Amino acid sequence: MKKILLFVGVLLSGVSVSQTAANFNTNDCASTNHDLFTELNSGKVVVITWVMPCVNCVGGATSAQNAVNSFSASNPGQVVHYIADDYGNSTCATVTSWCATYSLTPNAVFTSSAVSMSPYASAGMPKVIVLGGTNHNVFYNVNGSGNISVSGIQSAISNALATVGMKENNGNSFQTKLSPNPVNNELTFTFKLAEKLTIEIYSVLGQKVKSIENVTGSEVKINTESLCNGSYFARISDGQNSETIKFLIAH
Repeated sequence: MKKILLFVGVLLSGVSVSQTAANFNTNDCASTNHDLFTELNSGKVVVITWVMPCVNCVGGATSAQNAVNSFSASNPGQVVHYIADDYGNSTCATVTSWCATYSLTPNAVFTSSAVSMSPYASAGMPKVIVLGGTNHNVFYNVNGSGNISVSGIQSAISNALATVGMKENNGNSFQTKLSPNPVNNELTFTFKLAEKLTIEIYSVLGQKVKSIENVTGSEVKINTESLCNGSYFARISDGQNSETIKFLIAH
């Protein structure tokens, strides 16, 4: 994973203008306060979609939502989607109603001018950006529903996650160790305590590629011969606690 360079991630996601985010501190339409840099520093990846709102904005906003949702199992609570009014001159009722009409369920809706497109070059209807890391980097900055894609946003999110690391929901709950890492054909999990654990393997695009249930004992081996080279996430859970660990497959 350390071989995944930040600058490669920026290039792959098509960012050619602003490479660092601009902070904002403002309330969303549910009166919850958000400080962008605090959220990024905590390890969150933030996807923001600016909308007019209008029918032409639906495609881009839906792509952003679908991309974020694809990480809900592998990175629960770590990747969030915010929808913001383009120039902060619409009411919360207008934007939230528009979201409901098109089955959009963002983590937060903003109508404050503090959440501005200005730091990210030209305005777009819609405009989607992906932000992540303690350096507050921009991994994606694309205008127009015809140009915004689920796969492009997913790649940007994956690059952002590679720089910020994984969020572990309840700390190192099981003291899991993986070896070897990178792995060729067989990955060994060792635990301090294992009682009916579930192990799920996800690709960097959030797709579940393997799952083992009712794991007991202190060690389990998983065959990785059928998986392609690349980075993966292992999520270990007992139904209440969980932890997520990154690893690399190199045949």
